[in-house]
Amino acid sequence: MAFFHTIRGGWVLVAGLLAGLPMMRAQAVSPFVSGVWSGNVTPTSASVSVRLNAAGLRARLVVSTNDRLTPAVFSQVIASAAGSGNTVVLDIQGLQPATDYDYGIEVGGVLRTEFNSRGKFRTFPQGASSFRLAFASCGDYRDADQRVYDAMLAEQPLLFLHMGDFHYSDTNSILTDDYRRNYDSVLNHRNQGALYRGVALAYMWDDHDFAGDDSNGTAIGTAAARTVYRDTVPHYPINVTGGTIGQSFTVGRVRVIMTDLHSAATPATTAESAAKTRLGAAQKAWFKQELITARDVGFPLILWVSTTPWIGAPTLGADTWAGYSTERSELADFFKDNLIKNLVVLSGDMHALAYDNGANSDYALGGGAPLVVLQAAPLTRLGEPKGGPYAAGPILGTGQYGLLEITDNGGPNIQCRFTGKRVGEGAKLVFQFAASTTGIVPTGVSGPVGGTDRAFVNVSTRGRIVNADEPVIVGFVIGGTTSRNVLARAVGPTLAAFGVTDAVARPVLTLYRANTVVASNEDWTTTDTARLKTAFERVGAFALVGGTSPDSALLVTLPPGAYTLQATGAGGTTGTVLVEAYEVP
Repeated sequence: MAFFHTIRGGWVLVAGLLAGLPMMRAQAVSPFVSGVWSGNVTPTSASVSVRLNAAGLRARLVVSTNDRLTPAVFSQVIASAAGSGNTVVLDIQGLQPATDYDYGIEVGGVLRTEFNSRGKFRTFPQGASSFRLAFASCGDYRDADQRVYDAMLAEQPLLFLHMGDFHYSDTNSILTDDYRRNYDSVLNHRNQGALYRGVALAYMWDDHDFAGDDSNGTAIGTAAARTVYRDTVPHYPINVTGGTIGQSFTVGRVRVIMTDLHSAATPATTAESAAKTRLGAAQKAWFKQELITARDVGFPLILWVSTTPWIGAPTLGADTWAGYSTERSELADFFKDNLIKNLVVLSGDMHALAYDNGANSDYALGGGAPLVVLQAAPLTRLGEPKGGPYAAGPILGTGQYGLLEITDNGGPNIQCRFTGKRVGEGAKLVFQFAASTTGIVPTGVSGPVGGTDRAFVNVSTRGRIVNADEPVIVGFVIGGTTSRNVLARAVGPTLAAFGVTDAVARPVLTLYRANTVVASNEDWTTTDTARLKTAFERVGAFALVGGTSPDSALLVTLPPGAYTLQATGAGGTTGTVLVEAYEVP
């Protein structure tokens, strides 16, 4: 039940005069461990989650159609409890469809004013309507370039479907607090926290945010990860048995089904058989029933959030559907046999934009179950292909996300437009289609947008450091208006493998813009070696040695401008060095 309360100016003045000092003290110390976020949105309700810093704090959600939060609708009062990490999930009802709402949090009867206690969401429309969804995956709060979250917030989608890898902490622990801290780090991040306060979220984990790279149901952290997700995330009702976190909901006349592909999965290295599963038996039965129900209700479009790629040749050990080819074929046969003709797959994990129009996605026995597949990632990671082939793409890069625009005038068909975007460059990929209970039909102009987007590919020079005052120098210019990911290296010891006998023993690499030092490195193994190795592979650069005589490398995001790389020898040493720079797509 909804309750409205108008705060009158005289009452506030009297309260302030009588209790001004206590109120000031109450606002001085924040009770919030991390910021608010919203989800579980329907046409008339929503949920907001926030973590408090002590047990027994009484919290209430305050919702209004303006940022003054008056007049307001209130949730029930919920007391924080240690068992849930002092996280409270506050449910609000009695809202109006297709309406923008602001919200805040009362703690101990005091409406808090901290920026991270205030947010916004828009309730879903009722019935046929037009709207826009954003979807993407694969971002980490520790990465340097976080502009993609600002870009998505500026798009103002009705909902952000986060398809996993919410962070890259790779936690696999029996301690729930280890998982809670991961959520805190994301929600307290300036860019990410702003997005999650400004747009409602529907989030399904992948591997790095579940229990580590390629993790599955055998992970020791499975129970803890599931518990913290249920306590912390403002999620839709979880009605599947067996512990997985699959959920479904409706937006307008679109049904959305999100599946948990990790917490009940058997290891990808298990030999193929009917028992090998990504979904687990209980969730698979639930998923199939969800599809039947959506078909029978007559939704023109069904979206399946599959956090890993659907398309790919069967490959033992692959942490995609290609590594679970028997179950993939089982599902495809089910789609065909039960006339599920309007299913579209939204997928992440692959660090690229791509789509398939059904030409490469049919895994039913004898064919008959082509699926439209829309891939959108990565948020902040480096570009990397996975699976395929696709009808268009993969377009590798970083700062990428997808928009799905739905135009529904109430007829049998709804018009859909997928746009894959990159920060600072706009649309990179477009696919348009019409959806109805009879199937998916491509419409309009689709395909990659524009030509090459590379600012430069590679510059390099080999020279000799003769003394400390005569470094080897390479210059390059980044044109346009968009920042670029650049890999720079000063290679000395590894040159021995190419027959160079006088290579500098320990090169020092310094990056300058004019006379300002942007970054410097003396030993590439002391930084994020995993990301550097990935970058080496992406640009086709040879591997570097480590040990006591290391080469140097930098991976940086640079705005347009002129730059120089200078290589010197540590401690005044001399020798031959290779200095190179690559754009990392």
